[in-house]
Amino acid sequence: MADRKITPMFNDYVYEAIRRIAVEQGFTPDLFSVDFDEETRLECDGYVSFVFKAIINGDDREFTLWCKVPPNDDSRSLELFKRECFFYRETLHGFYEFQAEKGVAEESGEGFYATPRCYLAHCNTDKSEPEALIMLEYNEAFEKWDWDKLEPINVEHTRLVMEQLGRLHALSFAMKEQRPEVFEQYRRAAGEQDSGLITLMKESFDRALITMKTRFESEQERIVAVKDAVFESLKKCCDPATSEPYCIITHGDCWINNLIYSHNENNVATGVILTDWQSSRYASPILDLCYFFFISAGEQFRRDNMDSLLHHYHAALADFLAKLGGDASRQFPLTTLLRLMKPYRDLLGS
Repeated sequence: MADRKITPMFNDYVYEAIRRIAVEQGFTPDLFSVDFDEETRLECDGYVSFVFKAIINGDDREFTLWCKVPPNDDSRSLELFKRECFFYRETLHGFYEFQAEKGVAEESGEGFYATPRCYLAHCNTDKSEPEALIMLEYNEAFEKWDWDKLEPINVEHTRLVMEQLGRLHALSFAMKEQRPEVFEQYRRAAGEQDSGLITLMKESFDRALITMKTRFESEQERIVAVKDAVFESLKKCCDPATSEPYCIITHGDCWINNLIYSHNENNVATGVILTDWQSSRYASPILDLCYFFFISAGEQFRRDNMDSLLHHYHAALADFLAKLGGDASRQFPLTTLLRLMKPYRDLLGS
């Protein structure tokens, strides 16, 4: 796959959908223009989607959208694109409605609203001309966040991630118990195991090894030695049969590249949103935690900070779950979290 060019699925549907959103956003029909950022990604490094900006001008104002389209000729990526569409269109919408019903508004700062606003998430490949597009809010602050993905994360930014993961997982625990019929729809959509995702994960591991070979040459033997163990452990996290009754809807790909932070004027991190939900799945909460700590944190960081960060995660989960009418001491106790984490902590050297 790496040796052939992957072309994006651009067609009339994409352009018409963008124009339709422009009208919905108050632009006068036929009196606005749509331009695409010149830096539109021409190659898809993750094989799942192409991301570009659509810039709408008219009525003396400008409105920018983040747009995602899948590759034209890769069935594995298309399935993951469909999964992300379902998450934005159905699961996330349901999560937001459930919070609102419980009196947790976005303005309160107490709920889980740490995702980009989604204007459209649609994928229908049964038509003669496929329709596939995700349109998300764009904020200039998004581009001010630039972390070297080869550098370990720090405590300040990790605490924000733990807080949002705790709230995300609390939502699942609450809906799983209180809205079982609705949650079952999300579970089925996110619980489908597919060989394409497993293959993409293996390819990601191999690319990571190539990247690390030049930067961490002295650690190569150790890195290769743990590769298979880590991969098998992640697969185990994804297997509901080994993790019930604690499975929930996870992000599934929670690492630094899929996080966008906001900062204040003193460059202190004040918030984070989670992007790229194509790997969202029904799995153990441990999947998101281990994935983040293994990929985005260094060994010494884990040894020094993992205990306090796991407690911070669980405190956020317990607090929000209580607001939603649940009880963490019954649904996901701290002792259970620490017990489930132990095998992975041993593997991670923490």
